[in-house]
Amino acid sequence: MTQLAIGLMSGTSLDGIDAALVEFSTNCSPKLHHFLTFPLNPALTESLHALNLNPTLSLPALAQLQLDLGLAFSGAAQRLMQQAHIKSDQVKIIGSHGQTIFHAPHLTHHLGMSLQVGHPAIIAKRTGIAVAGDFRVDDMALGGQGAPLAPAFHQVLFQDIPQTLGKVAVVNIGGISNISVLTPNQVTGFDIGPGNGLMDEVCQRFLQCDYDQNGDLARAGKVDEALLQQLKQHPFFQQSPPKSTGKETFNLNWLTRFDLPQQPQDLLATLNRLTADLIADAVKQSEAKEVYLCGGGALNATLVENLQATLAVPVKPTQSLGIDPMAIEAMLCAWLGWQRLQQIPIDLTQITGSGKPAILGGLWLP
Repeated sequence: MTQLAIGLMSGTSLDGIDAALVEFSTNCSPKLHHFLTFPLNPALTESLHALNLNPTLSLPALAQLQLDLGLAFSGAAQRLMQQAHIKSDQVKIIGSHGQTIFHAPHLTHHLGMSLQVGHPAIIAKRTGIAVAGDFRVDDMALGGQGAPLAPAFHQVLFQDIPQTLGKVAVVNIGGISNISVLTPNQVTGFDIGPGNGLMDEVCQRFLQCDYDQNGDLARAGKVDEALLQQLKQHPFFQQSPPKSTGKETFNLNWLTRFDLPQQPQDLLATLNRLTADLIADAVKQSEAKEVYLCGGGALNATLVENLQATLAVPVKPTQSLGIDPMAIEAMLCAWLGWQRLQQIPIDLTQITGSGKPAILGGLWLP
């Protein structure tokens, strides 16, 4: 028997809400049926960018974000159903990640907290579909980092590949990059560091564009080797897994502590290399035989070339496996919703450091 679920995801890149319609069936990998990116209101995007740089918020502003993003996520789900020509009674569950506004893996007594906005109750009521959300807090209540969640899904989605290669790495390059290391019987993973997020901020602040398409601007610049080495000294890069991070740590405010190149293209070239080098280090430590890339960074040709030049193993987009690299995070959210509906625990003990497998998230009925 097959069932349909919708996954909704807005990541740290703030480039819109990704929505995926996914089919689930027993003993088969999830199958993508339809995918789109739903644009965010520019004023809302600007508010979220400002929050990344200054993570303080009044209670009325927090409530407004919960409402505005709840409506935006609802709109994304409705647009997806319209384009896929399905009705709400054909969808079993929506898994909505929400928009992360603060991620703190360690607050007190080795426990942390992660805050997402875009309230699931609004989505459930406006779509007429049950919604699962707030997935990270259950993991953090058990001592886990709350991130990354993707490796557990990568193990399901790419389950056949390690059977032939032994060990592969799947690297998601969103605003933050993370790695999943898959073997036939195990998955591990962790956040690596900056992905597209810093490069996007430089483009938006200094070059009047949303992002560096294909990495063309970085390709035109020159790497500042001294700055690159300084950036690599951040303590996060020396930490051992489990570890997670966010734009609270890696943002323009962090960059402006350094002596930056006068030309934005040179800064982009340096940040591109930083992301590639950090990923390459993680892949080398994993001893993976192949690397598959997903997320927006998989479309950055300069980043992919920088990464391949540093690695002796093949680097390929997940498109080579027939899976849209831009859709995988939204597919993850559909899977998280599906697992929550079925009350199936997810084992993140070797990924986030959680104390035990756990059912993740809450459930809101229409």
